[in-house]
Amino acid sequence: MTDVRAKRAVLAALRCKPDFSSLVALPKLDRRQGRDFLQWLDRSGLALMFWERLQRQNATSRLTEEWRRALRERLARNIERTKDILQEAQRINSAFGSFGVVAAAIKGFTLSPDFCGDLYARHQVDFDFLTAPQSVRAAAEALRCCGYSTGHLNESGETCFLTPLKHIPSIHDDVYALQRQRQVDLHISPWEPCPWLPVEAPQDCLEHAQPQNTDGVNYLGLTLEDKFLLQVLHAFRHSLRSWVRLSWIREIAHCSEKHVENTALWNSVMERAGSARLTKSIFAFVLGLAERLFHSPIPPPLRRWTAEAMTPSLCTWLDHFGVDWAISDWPGSLNNLFLTAEFIPDPNLRKQYWRSRLFPRKAQTSLGPVAATRPDKFLRLLAARMRYVARRAAVHLKGIAALPRQQLRWRRALGSSRGSI
Repeated sequence: MTDVRAKRAVLAALRCKPDFSSLVALPKLDRRQGRDFLQWLDRSGLALMFWERLQRQNATSRLTEEWRRALRERLARNIERTKDILQEAQRINSAFGSFGVVAAAIKGFTLSPDFCGDLYARHQVDFDFLTAPQSVRAAAEALRCCGYSTGHLNESGETCFLTPLKHIPSIHDDVYALQRQRQVDLHISPWEPCPWLPVEAPQDCLEHAQPQNTDGVNYLGLTLEDKFLLQVLHAFRHSLRSWVRLSWIREIAHCSEKHVENTALWNSVMERAGSARLTKSIFAFVLGLAERLFHSPIPPPLRRWTAEAMTPSLCTWLDHFGVDWAISDWPGSLNNLFLTAEFIPDPNLRKQYWRSRLFPRKAQTSLGPVAATRPDKFLRLLAARMRYVARRAAVHLKGIAALPRQQLRWRRALGSSRGSI
């Protein structure tokens, strides 16, 4: 596992009140340990946020020249990447308009400035748009005219569109380079159907969407309350698969910190989220995680609203497992399985969920949707998929082997918490 001390040093630097005292723990980049840690920073999405925080606090001198150069060069490449992404977003929006499609851009660059202080310190992977079910076919045609295609058009859920493959993905790829292959995810709801979790998400987000502008790009975007709700649901949904990108949690923390005293905003968030116990549990989990990772204050209205969902079990898991689970190396940790009963009360559904985590389907272990158009690239893609699955399988088996020990640790933590009540 990548150096835990270094990971915690970065978390401390990104706290609401930053602490740079532990940055001496960062490993040297000319060693394997340093290179592995830098890869963790890239995958977590924290690398540029970390550099931006150091610049903002005039604390870059706390890093060695090698570290400063590595992060500075990453930011320079990401600035060009983000400008290119914005241009592509404008092109897609224009195509939607030509086909009479009303679609709201979600996530990605739309999160600036409320969720991230600097747009160019945010790493974006793909494009996400929310549209009405009856507009899916027209939206698909607009995307086809932009060079995107899909193997299956889903008019009742999410559809992934891709441009033709020009490069076989590799763990050695530069994630800050210009996109070699673009991906657009088309959504009709802020929450995709899930067999275990019947989340009641608002279905009228598009009706409340507003014209917005980011760095000269005009688009239709969600209201701030819907953005916050969507980010919480998005982070939680990914946590169901054992891993969540830490930058997503940091962005939620940033928004909470920036608007902590905006009672009207949080009242709107609660109104949009609804009163279901499951939704409150999801908020309690995500906001509790942000609080422990980045010492981010939970806005008082949300704290009161989620109080009933912050059960002793959930609180114990967040205190004893939350940070270690969140900073685990990709593809994540199975330790959040101990929380299953908090979100899935039905024993039969719980068993199905456990089975899906312990014995994941092919789609859960793949490289993701990649379109190969030539036979030679298809063969190389097949080899890359096999290497990817082998790496994931190795990590997964280690996680399964560690479960009995972690379960014993969980029982001890629960017993200790109950004894202190």
